[in-house]
This record gives sequence, structure tokens and C-alpha cells, in this order.
Amino acid sequence: MCLPICPCGGAILIYSCTAVAGQMAILEKRLAVSIPDSVLEEKESLRDKTSKLGQIARACAIYGVDLVEVFRDRNTKGEGRLIRQVLEYLETPQYLRRRLYPLDESLKYAGALPPLRIPSHKPKVPIVALRPGDVREGIANGDGSVDVGLDAFPRLEGLARRGERVTVRVASVSPLAAERIPKEKAEGYWGYTVEERTQDQVVEDPGFKVKLATSRLGTPLADAMGPIRETLRRSDSVKLIFGSPTRGLFDMFGRDLATRVSAVVNLFPGQQVETVRTEEAVFAGLGLVSTLCAEKA
Repeated sequence: MCLPICPCGGAILIYSCTAVAGQMAILEKRLAVSIPDSVLEEKESLRDKTSKLGQIARACAIYGVDLVEVFRDRNTKGEGRLIRQVLEYLETPQYLRRRLYPLDESLKYAGALPPLRIPSHKPKVPIVALRPGDVREGIANGDGSVDVGLDAFPRLEGLARRGERVTVRVASVSPLAAERIPKEKAEGYWGYTVEERTQDQVVEDPGFKVKLATSRLGTPLADAMGPIRETLRRSDSVKLIFGSPTRGLFDMFGRDLATRVSAVVNLFPGQQVETVRTEEAVFAGLGLVSTLCAEKA
């Protein structure tokens, strides 16, 4: 069975191990997750909505997602602002949150969620424990220094607006100085970014070579596994697209969805429940992609 392939895509980091010269080499793929702004529609309280977003953030952190897209579901009210705020808050190192996020009712319960504990969430350490080359997240101050969660502010080498979040590398300890670097230069997984999209932007994005839509009306996983495996091996980026609790992707995008993405997959062909929650589908979809990318070629 052949699945339609589109030269489109989405992004997140997937670590794929293949044997090279007797060692395990790590292959990086950009991985994206796309969710509708109606994903919270079945939750009534802010506490429950925040908890659901915490589970999605956790899944993205576990599997190293680079990009979370929140797209507009045109036939619903949507809560894009809340979704973006909570997801960005959870991705932010704890020592920066008070400065980046003033008191806001929408974040009332976000601080109670377990931390993601990703590599960019560095703990506070004494200055004497710093080493040149250490990378941390920070906020630029107005005096040419940067707050990186220490007892002293390193001098910042590189331009930044006051209050801007930056990724920096410790250039020297005495004097204390740090240089701004692109986020991509940090070693290991350095968190996800959150961006708002339209539906068309999600499926027409040329930045991702593989787009996998999920739907109970899609191809059963067992039938789709082989073609997806081969497609992933030839690509450097993949995007997973999910629907909402009451509206599937065919309801949102129309019946031509299958011609606009690489494949539409039913992740739970034998499901014994009426509906699968989006957060459950996100874990399952990312787990599938991660496993397939980790298989030996």
C-alpha cells in the first residue's frame, strides 16, 4: 500500500540511534506537534485546562519536540492565547518565570505543575561552580548584563533588548561575562517554541518534509507502519497533527486532508473507548515516531 507523500513538514528533535563504526550515532530530526486552539473545549475549569496542557508539554519534553503549533479551528471559539501562555510558561526555566510572566489569572495553576526538568532548566549554582562554556537561559538587563539565575549578573556580549530572553554561553568567570549564542548551538535538547498558525499554514508549511495527521478515519496503524517507516528514514523533519476532543481533522480540514499531508493514520484502530483524548494521542504519536526513527536502517 502506498501513502501519498508531500514535500512538507513540521519540527521537533528526535534522537535516532544507528550503528556506525561500532558506535551509536545520534541522528537529529526536527519534530513539530500541531494542536487546534479548541483542544481544551471539553474542560470547564482553568485547573483542568492547565492540567491537560501540562500533559501535552510533558509529552513534548520527553520526546524532544522543537516546535508546538497552535492552529485556529475556524468553527469554534478557541483558546489560543491560554494554550500558548501555559505551554511557554512551562518551557521557561523556573528562575526566569517571575520576570517574564507577571501575575496573570490564566497562569494561576501553572506554577503547581511538575517542572519539565529539561536540560535548559539549569539549577542555581554558586559563581565558583561556573565553568567557561556553560550554557544557560537568561533575560537581558538594561545595563548590558544578563540575568541567568545566579547571585551576580554576567556582562552580556552581544546585542539584546531589555527584558528579552536569550541563550548565552559563559565566556569567562573572572571577570564574569557571557556571550549570546543561537539556541541551536546549545548541546542537547533545549526546549520547544510555541507559534500560532492558521490551518492552511499547518499543512502547507514547506519547512517540514513529513506531515502525519491523526484520525480514527485514517489508515490503520499496522497498514501504515511500513510506508511511514521508509518515509521517515528519508527525511530530516516530521510534523504530527492532532484534532480536538469533538472535532477530528477531517471535520476541520475537509475530505481532501489526505492529499495535503504525507499520511492520515489511525493510532488506535482497536480502541475500546468512545474517544481518545488529545494528550493521549500526542504521547502515542510521538512514541511511534520516536521508535521508528530509532530503528536501525
